[in-house]
Amino acid sequence: MASEITLRVKCEPYLVKFLETLYGKSPVSFPKKSNFNTILDVFLEKQPLEYNEPDWEESTLVILLPYFEQKDIRSYNYLSPIKQRIFIKEIWKFFKITYRGEIAKYVVMGLDRQDSLDLFIEKYNLSLDCWDFLEKDFQRYVKLRSKHRLFKTNINSSD
Repeated sequence: MASEITLRVKCEPYLVKFLETLYGKSPVSFPKKSNFNTILDVFLEKQPLEYNEPDWEESTLVILLPYFEQKDIRSYNYLSPIKQRIFIKEIWKFFKITYRGEIAKYVVMGLDRQDSLDLFIEKYNLSLDCWDFLEKDFQRYVKLRSKHRLFKTNINSSD
């Protein structure tokens, strides 16, 4: 169960849209057993004196904090810049895993790059601004898959 206390984190707009599609509109509430909640449980600390919560407009991820067993979120509701960077890095990893999983399904279906990217962008309500980034990653992914297939060793071969 989530509280009414929120945390604001600077985040790329496409990641904000991605998380809002998965977990609902802002403020985002992660599932109870989510790795993101575990990271928050470890990383949250007391706010520094005279801290003013910034607003990065569309680059702001608003998270609805859950209740933790060991921490009172009325006091522990701050992430330092370093911890924010690490937290966003974990979100980006999750995005990349999800993206490549979706792309793998589309490639197996025989869809081309354009259609695959269009479907992913539509599914996660992303803006077309991230098209170039996704296309470059798609090309890397296809090269990695073909390289992996090319150099795959036969584990069952006998000496």
